[in-house]
Amino acid sequence: GTRQFTPGIPYPARAVRVIDGDTLRVAFPDGSQETVRIVGVDTPEVTPGGNDPDSFAGVTDPWFLASWGEEASATLRREVEGREVTITIDRSAGERDRYGRLLAYLHTTDGTDFGELLLSRGLARVYTAESFARKEYYLAVQDRAVRAGTGVWSGLTPAPPGSDGVFIADVHYDATGDDRTNLNDEYIILENGGATVLVLSGWQIRDSDGFAFTLPEAALGPGGGIVIHTGCGTDNRTALFMCSPVPVLNNDGDTVTLHDTGGTEISRFAW
Repeated sequence: GTRQFTPGIPYPARAVRVIDGDTLRVAFPDGSQETVRIVGVDTPEVTPGGNDPDSFAGVTDPWFLASWGEEASATLRREVEGREVTITIDRSAGERDRYGRLLAYLHTTDGTDFGELLLSRGLARVYTAESFARKEYYLAVQDRAVRAGTGVWSGLTPAPPGSDGVFIADVHYDATGDDRTNLNDEYIILENGGATVLVLSGWQIRDSDGFAFTLPEAALGPGGGIVIHTGCGTDNRTALFMCSPVPVLNNDGDTVTLHDTGGTEISRFAW
């Protein structure tokens, strides 16, 4: 029959084979083996087709995700395979998933929580669909990795959605054709990743050459975006126009920053 495990008790085992970044085979001292999925975390799949673009919020490229899936698997192999570990079942997660795999925290002999390690290196996301005791702590670890752009989160725009408030989501610096005759195809996109309406009147867009544009009356709702064009036009809720006679954004590299009314830098975007 299937072996029974008591939640909260660390069971010694040996990691015999890594299957992927969050799954491995372990052998217990009595010779029995189990497939363990590390509870509370989800690493990207190693095949691009296996990656759901919605899983890693804001990181949608399946090939990019797969490369970090490979890195997660390699990390588990490098740091755990062939070594002594402990397996601890979480009471709220339950003992097994729907595939019959053991759901457990994985610790190395020095006490490292491997789920936490994967999250801190940006090699996994918190598997929020699951209830488990360390969820709040894991989410805090993930949040630090997201804000630092670590690992898979390096695929996010500079200030990721879900950060508090407005950020520069994208810059289209190279207009189609001659930039000088197509000024409105040179633009900056601001997005609001927060949960409240933000009034941006008096905020400034600046670049590394000393250019500055002060935003007129403008407000951004939660999840909303606004496009700021270099050329002239009629301002509306989703578009603003700098009305510059010349291109502003250097095609060969520049840095654009967003500043609030007090001059504090809120977001930056470099290329």
